[in-house]
Amino acid sequence: MRLTRKFIAALVIGVALVALVQGFLDYQRDRDTFDRQLRGEGAVLGRALARGVADVWQRDGEAAARQFLDTAASKSVRLQARWVWIDARGPDAPRAPRDELAPLKQDQVITVRDPERRLLLTYFRVEVPERRQGAVEIAQSLEQLDQYLEASLRTQVIASVSAVAFAAALALGLGVVFIGRPISRLAAKARRVGTGDLSGPLQLGQRDELGELAAEINDMCERLSEERLAREQATEQLRHADRLTTVGKLASGLAHELGTPLNVVRGRAKLIVDGEVDDREALDSARIVVEQAERMTALIRQLLDFARPRAPLAAPINIARLARRVCELVATIARKASVTLVPPPDDEDLLALADDAQLTQVLANLVVNAIQATPPGGGVTIAAHVVEQVPPPYVGGDPAPRPWMALEVRDTGSGMDESTRSRVFEPFYTTKEVGDGTGLGLSVSWGIVREHGGWIDVASTPGAGSTFTVYLPRGDA
Repeated sequence: MRLTRKFIAALVIGVALVALVQGFLDYQRDRDTFDRQLRGEGAVLGRALARGVADVWQRDGEAAARQFLDTAASKSVRLQARWVWIDARGPDAPRAPRDELAPLKQDQVITVRDPERRLLLTYFRVEVPERRQGAVEIAQSLEQLDQYLEASLRTQVIASVSAVAFAAALALGLGVVFIGRPISRLAAKARRVGTGDLSGPLQLGQRDELGELAAEINDMCERLSEERLAREQATEQLRHADRLTTVGKLASGLAHELGTPLNVVRGRAKLIVDGEVDDREALDSARIVVEQAERMTALIRQLLDFARPRAPLAAPINIARLARRVCELVATIARKASVTLVPPPDDEDLLALADDAQLTQVLANLVVNAIQATPPGGGVTIAAHVVEQVPPPYVGGDPAPRPWMALEVRDTGSGMDESTRSRVFEPFYTTKEVGDGTGLGLSVSWGIVREHGGWIDVASTPGAGSTFTVYLPRGDA
Protein backbone atom coordinates (compact mmCIF):
# COMPACT_ATOMS: atom_id res chain seq x y z
CA MET A 1 0.00 0.00 0.00
CA ARG A 2 3.01 2.34 0.07
CA LEU A 3 2.56 3.12 -3.63
CA THR A 4 -1.08 3.99 -2.97
CA ARG A 5 -0.07 6.36 -0.19
CA LYS A 6 2.51 7.99 -2.45
CA PHE A 7 -0.07 8.33 -5.21
CA ILE A 8 -2.62 9.88 -2.83
CA ALA A 9 0.00 12.18 -1.28
CA ALA A 10 1.19 13.35 -4.71
CA LEU A 11 -2.37 13.97 -5.91
CA VAL A 12 -3.40 15.78 -2.72
CA ILE A 13 -0.26 17.94 -2.76
CA GLY A 14 -0.88 18.76 -6.42
CA VAL A 15 -4.51 19.67 -5.80
CA ALA A 16 -3.52 21.68 -2.72
CA LEU A 17 -0.93 23.65 -4.70
CA VAL A 18 -3.41 24.31 -7.50
CA ALA A 19 -6.08 25.34 -4.99
CA LEU A 20 -3.58 27.55 -3.16
CA VAL A 21 -2.47 29.30 -6.34
CA GLN A 22 -6.06 29.64 -7.57
CA GLY A 23 -7.19 30.99 -4.20
CA PHE A 24 -4.34 33.48 -4.11
CA LEU A 25 -5.15 34.66 -7.62
CA ASP A 26 -8.86 34.95 -6.78
CA TYR A 27 -7.98 36.85 -3.60
CA GLN A 28 -5.77 39.24 -5.56
CA ARG A 29 -8.48 39.68 -8.18
CA ASP A 30 -11.16 40.42 -5.59
CA ARG A 31 -8.90 42.89 -3.80
CA ASP A 32 -8.03 44.68 -7.00
CA THR A 33 -11.68 44.72 -8.08
CA PHE A 34 -12.89 46.18 -4.78
CA ASP A 35 -10.02 48.66 -4.77
CA ARG A 36 -10.91 49.83 -8.27
CA GLN A 37 -14.55 50.06 -7.21
CA LEU A 38 -13.63 52.28 -4.26
CA ARG A 39 -11.42 54.46 -6.40
CA GLY A 40 -14.13 54.73 -9.02
CA GLU A 41 -16.78 55.73 -6.52
CA GLY A 42 -14.46 58.33 -4.98
CA ALA A 43 -13.52 59.68 -8.39
CA VAL A 44 -17.13 60.01 -9.57
CA LEU A 45 -18.31 61.67 -6.36
CA GLY A 46 -15.26 63.88 -6.06
CA ARG A 47 -15.51 65.10 -9.64
CA ALA A 48 -19.18 65.98 -9.19
CA LEU A 49 -18.58 67.75 -5.87
CA ALA A 50 -15.60 69.67 -7.26
CA ARG A 51 -17.70 71.08 -10.08
CA GLY A 52 -20.55 71.96 -7.71
CA VAL A 53 -18.21 73.63 -5.23
CA ALA A 54 -16.58 75.65 -8.01
CA ASP A 55 -19.94 76.90 -9.29
CA VAL A 56 -21.29 77.81 -5.84
CA TRP A 57 -17.99 79.49 -4.89
CA GLN A 58 -18.06 81.65 -8.02
CA ARG A 59 -21.69 82.57 -7.48
CA ASP A 60 -22.19 82.78 -3.68
CA GLY A 61 -18.76 82.75 -2.10
CA GLU A 62 -16.64 80.51 0.10
CA ALA A 63 -19.15 80.04 2.94
CA ALA A 64 -21.90 78.87 0.62
CA ALA A 65 -19.50 76.56 -1.16
CA ARG A 66 -18.39 74.96 2.10
CA GLN A 67 -22.05 74.63 3.17
CA PHE A 68 -22.85 72.99 -0.15
CA LEU A 69 -19.96 70.52 0.29
CA ASP A 70 -20.98 69.61 3.84
CA THR A 71 -24.60 69.13 2.83
CA ALA A 72 -23.71 66.93 -0.15
CA ALA A 73 -21.25 64.82 1.85
CA SER A 74 -23.75 64.15 4.63
CA LYS A 75 -25.99 62.27 2.23
CA SER A 76 -23.39 59.47 1.80
CA VAL A 77 -22.68 56.99 4.55
CA ARG A 78 -19.67 55.34 2.93
CA LEU A 79 -17.81 58.51 1.91
CA GLN A 80 -16.77 61.73 3.67
CA ALA A 81 -16.01 64.98 1.82
CA ARG A 82 -14.43 68.21 3.05
CA TRP A 83 -12.67 71.29 1.73
CA VAL A 84 -8.89 71.53 2.11
CA TRP A 85 -6.20 74.07 1.26
CA ILE A 86 -3.14 72.41 -0.17
CA ASP A 87 -0.80 74.81 1.65
CA ALA A 88 -2.83 75.06 4.85
CA ARG A 89 -1.95 73.80 8.30
CA GLY A 90 -4.59 72.93 10.83
CA PRO A 91 -8.19 71.88 10.27
CA ASP A 92 -8.21 72.71 6.53
CA ALA A 93 -4.92 70.86 5.87
CA PRO A 94 -5.10 67.73 3.75
CA ARG A 95 -4.54 64.41 5.52
CA ALA A 96 -2.26 63.20 2.73
CA PRO A 97 1.40 64.25 2.68
CA ARG A 98 1.80 67.63 1.04
CA ASP A 99 4.56 66.50 -1.30
CA GLU A 100 2.20 63.97 -2.88
CA LEU A 101 -0.34 66.72 -3.66
CA ALA A 102 2.09 69.35 -4.92
CA PRO A 103 1.63 68.53 -8.60
CA LEU A 104 -2.21 68.61 -8.33
CA LYS A 105 -3.59 70.23 -11.50
CA GLN A 106 -7.00 71.10 -12.82
CA ASP A 107 -9.20 68.06 -13.49
CA GLN A 108 -6.43 65.82 -12.07
CA VAL A 109 -7.33 63.05 -9.61
CA ILE A 110 -4.82 62.00 -6.95
CA THR A 111 -5.58 58.99 -4.76
CA VAL A 112 -3.54 58.30 -1.63
CA ARG A 113 -3.86 55.36 0.75
CA ASP A 114 -3.57 56.22 4.46
CA PRO A 115 -2.68 52.89 6.21
CA GLU A 116 -2.67 54.41 9.72
CA ARG A 117 -6.22 55.75 9.54
CA ARG A 118 -7.35 52.93 7.21
CA LEU A 119 -8.59 55.52 4.67
CA LEU A 120 -8.49 55.91 0.89
CA LEU A 121 -8.09 59.65 0.17
CA THR A 122 -9.06 61.16 -3.20
CA TYR A 123 -8.27 64.80 -4.13
CA PHE A 124 -9.75 67.02 -6.88
CA ARG A 125 -8.42 70.50 -7.50
CA VAL A 126 -11.06 73.27 -7.55
CA GLU A 127 -10.47 76.63 -9.28
CA VAL A 128 -11.53 79.39 -6.86
CA PRO A 129 -11.04 83.19 -6.94
CA GLU A 130 -8.45 83.09 -4.17
CA ARG A 131 -4.82 82.71 -5.05
CA ARG A 132 -4.45 79.72 -2.81
CA GLN A 133 -4.76 76.20 -4.21
CA GLY A 134 -7.84 74.37 -2.87
CA ALA A 135 -9.23 70.89 -3.38
CA VAL A 136 -12.06 68.56 -2.42
CA GLU A 137 -10.89 65.66 -0.24
CA ILE A 138 -12.94 62.43 -0.42
CA ALA A 139 -12.24 59.98 2.43
CA GLN A 140 -13.37 56.35 2.10
CA SER A 141 -12.99 53.79 4.90
CA LEU A 142 -10.93 50.74 4.07
CA GLU A 143 -12.68 48.64 6.73
CA GLN A 144 -15.25 47.59 4.15
CA LEU A 145 -12.39 46.46 1.92
CA ASP A 146 -10.89 44.53 4.81
CA GLN A 147 -14.21 42.89 5.62
CA TYR A 148 -14.79 42.02 1.98
CA LEU A 149 -11.29 40.61 1.61
CA GLU A 150 -11.64 38.65 4.86
CA ALA A 151 -14.88 37.12 3.65
CA SER A 152 -13.31 36.41 0.26
CA LEU A 153 -10.27 34.82 1.88
CA ARG A 154 -12.47 32.69 4.12
CA THR A 155 -14.46 31.55 1.09
CA GLN A 156 -11.29 30.72 -0.81
CA VAL A 157 -9.87 28.74 2.13
CA ILE A 158 -13.10 26.77 2.55
CA ALA A 159 -13.24 26.07 -1.18
CA SER A 160 -9.57 25.01 -1.26
CA VAL A 161 -9.91 22.75 1.77
CA SER A 162 -13.05 21.21 0.33
CA ALA A 163 -11.32 20.60 -3.01
CA VAL A 164 -8.32 19.01 -1.29
CA ALA A 165 -10.55 16.85 0.93
CA PHE A 166 -12.63 15.73 -2.05
CA ALA A 167 -9.48 14.97 -4.07
CA ALA A 168 -8.01 13.04 -1.14
CA ALA A 169 -11.18 10.98 -0.67
CA LEU A 170 -11.44 10.32 -4.40
CA ALA A 171 -7.76 9.43 -4.66
CA LEU A 172 -8.03 7.15 -1.63
CA GLY A 173 -10.99 5.28 -3.07
CA LEU A 174 -9.56 5.00 -6.56
CA GLY A 175 -6.05 4.29 -5.28
CA VAL A 176 -7.17 1.45 -3.02
CA VAL A 177 -9.46 -0.08 -5.67
CA PHE A 178 -7.28 0.31 -8.76
CA ILE A 179 -3.75 0.38 -7.29
CA GLY A 180 -3.53 -0.71 -3.65
CA ARG A 181 -5.48 -3.96 -3.73
CA PRO A 182 -4.16 -5.14 -7.12
CA ILE A 183 -0.57 -4.44 -6.10
CA SER A 184 -1.12 -6.24 -2.77
CA ARG A 185 -2.43 -9.27 -4.67
CA LEU A 186 0.50 -9.05 -7.10
CA ALA A 187 2.95 -8.89 -4.18
CA ALA A 188 1.28 -11.88 -2.50
CA LYS A 189 1.48 -13.82 -5.78
CA ALA A 190 5.17 -12.88 -6.16
CA ARG A 191 5.85 -14.10 -2.61
CA ARG A 192 4.15 -17.43 -3.37
CA VAL A 193 6.19 -17.75 -6.56
CA GLY A 194 9.32 -17.00 -4.52
CA THR A 195 8.52 -19.91 -2.22
CA GLY A 196 7.95 -22.20 -5.20
CA ASP A 197 4.14 -22.15 -5.18
CA LEU A 198 3.16 -21.70 -8.83
CA SER A 199 -0.48 -22.73 -8.42
CA GLY A 200 -3.56 -20.48 -8.44
CA PRO A 201 -3.59 -18.03 -11.37
CA LEU A 202 -4.07 -14.40 -10.39
CA GLN A 203 -7.27 -12.80 -11.76
CA LEU A 204 -7.38 -9.02 -11.35
CA GLY A 205 -10.18 -8.25 -13.80
CA GLN A 206 -8.48 -4.99 -14.85
CA ARG A 207 -7.72 -3.98 -18.42
CA ASP A 208 -4.77 -1.81 -17.56
CA GLU A 209 -1.04 -2.17 -16.96
CA LEU A 210 -1.58 -4.03 -13.67
CA GLY A 211 -3.95 -6.44 -15.40
CA GLU A 212 -1.34 -7.02 -18.10
CA LEU A 213 1.29 -7.61 -15.41
CA ALA A 214 -0.96 -10.18 -13.70
CA ALA A 215 -1.48 -11.95 -17.04
CA GLU A 216 2.28 -12.00 -17.65
CA ILE A 217 2.89 -13.41 -14.15
CA ASN A 218 0.31 -16.14 -14.81
CA ASP A 219 2.01 -17.00 -18.13
CA MET A 220 5.40 -17.02 -16.38
CA CYS A 221 4.07 -19.40 -13.71
CA GLU A 222 2.73 -21.74 -16.36
CA ARG A 223 6.09 -21.78 -18.15
CA LEU A 224 7.93 -22.27 -14.87
CA SER A 225 5.60 -25.14 -13.95
CA GLU A 226 6.35 -26.85 -17.25
CA GLU A 227 10.08 -26.24 -16.84
CA ARG A 228 9.98 -27.44 -13.25
CA LEU A 229 8.20 -30.64 -14.25
CA ALA A 230 10.71 -31.24 -17.03
CA ARG A 231 13.62 -30.48 -14.67
CA GLU A 232 12.24 -32.80 -11.99
CA GLN A 233 11.82 -35.57 -14.53
CA ALA A 234 15.33 -35.03 -15.87
CA THR A 235 16.74 -34.88 -12.33
CA GLU A 236 14.99 -38.10 -11.36
CA GLN A 237 16.22 -39.80 -14.52
CA LEU A 238 19.74 -38.61 -13.75
CA ARG A 239 19.51 -39.89 -10.19
CA HIS A 240 18.14 -43.22 -11.37
CA ALA A 241 20.94 -43.50 -13.91
CA ASP A 242 23.49 -42.79 -11.18
CA ARG A 243 21.76 -45.36 -8.95
CA LEU A 244 21.98 -47.95 -11.73
CA THR A 245 25.66 -47.13 -12.14
CA THR A 246 26.20 -47.87 -8.48
CA VAL A 247 24.07 -51.01 -8.81
CA GLY A 248 26.36 -52.15 -11.60
CA LYS A 249 29.35 -51.76 -9.31
CA LEU A 250 27.57 -53.65 -6.55
CA ALA A 251 26.39 -56.40 -8.91
CA SER A 252 29.92 -57.17 -10.04
CA GLY A 253 30.81 -58.08 -6.47
CA LEU A 254 27.45 -59.70 -5.75
CA ALA A 255 28.17 -62.49 -8.21
CA HIS A 256 31.18 -63.43 -6.14
CA GLU A 257 29.19 -62.96 -2.94
CA LEU A 258 26.54 -65.41 -4.14
CA GLY A 259 29.11 -67.99 -5.17
CA THR A 260 29.80 -69.29 -1.65
CA PRO A 261 26.16 -69.82 -0.54
CA LEU A 262 25.35 -71.36 -3.94
CA ASN A 263 28.16 -73.90 -3.54
CA VAL A 264 26.89 -74.72 -0.03
CA VAL A 265 23.33 -75.17 -1.33
CA ARG A 266 24.54 -77.32 -4.24
CA GLY A 267 26.67 -79.54 -2.00
CA ARG A 268 23.95 -80.08 0.64
CA ALA A 269 21.29 -80.73 -2.00
CA LYS A 270 23.54 -83.30 -3.73
CA LEU A 271 24.08 -85.14 -0.45
CA ILE A 272 20.32 -85.37 0.07
CA VAL A 273 19.69 -86.50 -3.54
CA ASP A 274 22.43 -89.13 -3.43
CA GLY A 275 21.08 -90.47 -0.11
CA GLU A 276 24.44 -90.12 1.56
CA VAL A 277 22.92 -88.68 4.73
CA ASP A 278 20.46 -90.11 7.19
CA ASP A 279 17.22 -88.44 8.24
CA ARG A 280 18.74 -86.23 10.92
CA GLU A 281 21.62 -85.10 8.70
CA ALA A 282 19.11 -84.51 5.87
CA LEU A 283 17.16 -82.16 8.11
CA ASP A 284 20.36 -80.29 8.98
CA SER A 285 21.26 -80.03 5.30
CA ALA A 286 17.78 -78.78 4.45
CA ARG A 287 18.05 -76.16 7.22
CA ILE A 288 21.41 -75.01 5.87
CA VAL A 289 19.95 -74.80 2.35
CA VAL A 290 17.11 -72.60 3.68
CA GLU A 291 19.54 -70.32 5.57
CA GLN A 292 21.77 -69.87 2.52
CA ALA A 293 18.76 -69.25 0.29
CA GLU A 294 17.49 -66.58 2.70
CA ARG A 295 20.95 -65.03 2.75
CA MET A 296 21.04 -64.85 -1.05
CA THR A 297 17.46 -63.55 -1.16
CA ALA A 298 18.32 -60.78 1.32
CA LEU A 299 21.35 -59.74 -0.74
CA ILE A 300 19.35 -59.65 -3.96
CA ARG A 301 16.45 -57.81 -2.28
CA GLN A 302 18.82 -55.12 -0.97
CA LEU A 303 20.21 -54.62 -4.42
CA LEU A 304 16.75 -54.49 -6.03
CA ASP A 305 15.42 -52.09 -3.40
CA PHE A 306 18.34 -49.80 -4.02
CA ALA A 307 17.87 -49.91 -7.81
CA ARG A 308 14.07 -49.58 -7.85
CA PRO A 309 12.79 -45.99 -8.31
CA ARG A 310 10.24 -44.80 -5.77
CA ALA A 311 8.47 -41.59 -4.81
CA PRO A 312 10.47 -39.50 -2.30
CA LEU A 313 9.08 -39.49 1.23
CA ALA A 314 10.79 -37.53 4.00
CA ALA A 315 10.47 -39.11 7.43
CA PRO A 316 12.60 -39.51 10.57
CA ILE A 317 15.17 -42.23 9.87
CA ASN A 318 17.94 -43.65 12.02
CA ILE A 319 21.24 -42.56 10.49
CA ALA A 320 23.37 -45.19 12.20
CA ARG A 321 21.09 -48.00 11.05
CA LEU A 322 21.04 -46.67 7.48
CA ALA A 323 24.85 -46.43 7.47
CA ARG A 324 25.20 -50.06 8.62
CA ARG A 325 22.80 -51.14 5.87
CA VAL A 326 24.86 -49.28 3.26
CA CYS A 327 28.03 -50.95 4.60
CA GLU A 328 26.43 -54.35 4.05
CA LEU A 329 25.43 -53.24 0.54
CA VAL A 330 28.95 -52.23 -0.49
CA ALA A 331 30.83 -54.84 1.59
CA THR A 332 31.76 -56.85 -1.51
CA ILE A 333 33.36 -53.79 -3.19
CA ALA A 334 35.31 -53.06 0.01
CA ARG A 335 36.60 -56.66 0.28
CA LYS A 336 37.70 -56.70 -3.36
CA ALA A 337 39.59 -53.44 -2.77
CA SER A 338 41.05 -54.71 0.53
CA VAL A 339 39.52 -51.71 2.35
CA THR A 340 38.09 -51.95 5.84
CA LEU A 341 34.62 -50.46 6.43
CA VAL A 342 33.88 -49.08 9.92
CA PRO A 343 30.16 -48.29 10.40
CA PRO A 344 28.92 -46.08 13.25
CA PRO A 345 27.70 -47.70 16.49
CA ASP A 346 23.95 -48.14 16.81
CA ASP A 347 22.26 -45.15 18.48
CA GLU A 348 18.51 -44.64 18.66
CA ASP A 349 18.89 -40.86 19.06
CA LEU A 350 20.61 -40.30 15.71
CA LEU A 351 17.53 -39.32 13.69
CA ALA A 352 17.45 -37.23 10.50
CA LEU A 353 14.49 -35.99 8.50
CA ALA A 354 15.10 -37.46 5.03
CA ASP A 355 13.93 -39.90 2.36
CA ASP A 356 15.39 -43.32 3.08
CA ALA A 357 16.04 -44.33 -0.55
CA GLN A 358 17.56 -40.99 -1.56
CA LEU A 359 19.80 -40.79 1.51
CA THR A 360 20.89 -44.38 0.87
CA GLN A 361 21.92 -43.31 -2.62
CA VAL A 362 23.87 -40.35 -1.23
CA LEU A 363 25.72 -42.42 1.37
CA ALA A 364 26.39 -45.27 -1.09
CA ASN A 365 27.95 -42.78 -3.55
CA LEU A 366 30.16 -41.28 -0.84
CA VAL A 367 31.25 -44.65 0.53
CA VAL A 368 31.98 -46.15 -2.92
CA ASN A 369 34.00 -43.05 -3.85
CA ALA A 370 35.88 -43.29 -0.54
CA ILE A 371 36.65 -47.00 -1.17
CA GLN A 372 37.94 -46.22 -4.65
CA ALA A 373 40.12 -43.38 -3.28
CA THR A 374 41.61 -45.57 -0.52
CA PRO A 375 44.64 -47.78 -1.25
CA PRO A 376 44.61 -51.49 -0.25
CA GLY A 377 44.97 -51.91 3.46
CA GLY A 378 43.31 -48.58 4.21
CA GLY A 379 39.95 -47.92 5.81
CA VAL A 380 36.73 -45.96 5.40
CA THR A 381 35.02 -44.78 8.57
CA ILE A 382 31.40 -43.64 8.82
CA ALA A 383 30.43 -41.50 11.80
CA ALA A 384 27.18 -39.83 12.81
CA HIS A 385 26.57 -37.22 15.50
CA VAL A 386 24.62 -34.03 16.30
CA VAL A 387 26.52 -30.74 15.89
CA GLU A 388 25.80 -27.04 16.40
CA GLN A 389 26.46 -25.46 13.03
CA VAL A 390 25.78 -22.17 11.17
CA PRO A 391 24.36 -23.04 7.74
CA PRO A 392 25.97 -21.52 4.65
CA PRO A 393 24.25 -18.44 3.14
CA TYR A 394 22.87 -20.41 0.18
CA VAL A 395 20.97 -22.70 2.56
CA GLY A 396 19.02 -19.75 3.97
CA GLY A 397 17.04 -19.64 7.17
CA ASP A 398 18.23 -18.37 10.54
CA PRO A 399 21.97 -17.53 10.42
CA ALA A 400 22.35 -18.43 14.11
CA PRO A 401 23.89 -21.79 15.04
CA ARG A 402 21.41 -24.62 15.50
CA PRO A 403 21.57 -28.42 15.81
CA TRP A 404 22.14 -30.48 12.64
CA MET A 405 22.58 -34.17 12.03
CA ALA A 406 26.10 -34.67 10.66
CA LEU A 407 27.01 -37.84 8.71
CA GLU A 408 30.75 -38.16 8.02
CA VAL A 409 32.55 -40.42 5.54
CA ARG A 410 36.33 -40.44 6.16
CA ASP A 411 38.89 -42.24 4.02
CA THR A 412 42.64 -42.73 4.29
CA GLY A 413 43.29 -42.04 0.61
CA SER A 414 45.64 -39.58 -1.07
CA GLY A 415 43.37 -36.58 -0.52
CA MET A 416 42.68 -33.70 -2.91
CA ASP A 417 44.29 -30.38 -3.67
CA GLU A 418 42.28 -27.14 -3.46
CA SER A 419 41.57 -27.03 -7.19
CA THR A 420 40.07 -30.51 -7.19
CA ARG A 421 38.20 -30.00 -3.93
CA SER A 422 36.47 -26.87 -5.26
CA ARG A 423 35.10 -28.78 -8.28
CA VAL A 424 34.08 -32.14 -6.84
CA PHE A 425 30.35 -31.32 -7.00
CA GLU A 426 30.41 -30.12 -10.61
CA PRO A 427 28.44 -32.38 -12.98
CA PHE A 428 30.63 -34.69 -15.11
CA TYR A 429 33.81 -33.66 -13.28
CA THR A 430 35.87 -36.71 -12.32
CA THR A 431 39.48 -37.58 -11.58
CA LYS A 432 38.97 -41.27 -12.33
CA GLU A 433 40.09 -43.13 -15.39
CA VAL A 434 37.79 -43.32 -18.41
CA GLY A 435 35.17 -46.00 -17.79
CA ASP A 436 35.59 -45.91 -13.99
CA GLY A 437 33.24 -42.99 -13.30
CA THR A 438 30.70 -40.64 -14.88
CA GLY A 439 31.30 -37.57 -12.69
CA LEU A 440 27.63 -37.52 -11.68
CA GLY A 441 27.64 -39.25 -8.29
CA LEU A 442 28.70 -36.29 -6.13
CA SER A 443 26.65 -33.83 -8.18
CA VAL A 444 23.51 -35.92 -7.73
CA SER A 445 24.27 -36.36 -4.02
CA TRP A 446 24.68 -32.62 -3.62
CA GLY A 447 21.28 -31.99 -5.26
CA ILE A 448 19.55 -34.58 -3.06
CA VAL A 449 20.98 -33.13 0.15
CA ARG A 450 20.10 -29.56 -0.88
CA GLU A 451 16.50 -30.64 -1.54
CA HIS A 452 16.42 -32.00 2.02
CA GLY A 453 17.39 -28.56 3.33
CA GLY A 454 21.01 -29.48 4.11
CA TRP A 455 24.42 -29.30 2.48
CA ILE A 456 27.68 -31.21 2.04
CA ASP A 457 31.09 -30.03 3.25
CA VAL A 458 34.44 -31.40 2.08
CA ALA A 459 37.68 -31.34 4.05
CA SER A 460 40.75 -32.78 2.37
CA THR A 461 44.50 -32.58 2.66
CA PRO A 462 46.82 -34.05 0.02
CA GLY A 463 48.33 -37.24 1.40
CA ALA A 464 46.01 -37.33 4.46
CA GLY A 465 42.67 -38.45 3.06
CA SER A 466 39.31 -36.71 2.70
CA THR A 467 36.19 -36.25 4.82
CA PHE A 468 32.76 -35.66 3.31
CA THR A 469 30.22 -34.38 5.88
CA VAL A 470 26.49 -34.40 5.10
CA TYR A 471 24.41 -31.98 7.20
CA LEU A 472 20.71 -32.77 7.45
CA PRO A 473 17.79 -31.44 9.50
CA ARG A 474 17.24 -33.45 12.65
CA GLY A 475 14.38 -35.90 12.68
CA ASP A 476 13.41 -35.16 16.30
CA ALA A 477 13.40 -31.36 15.96
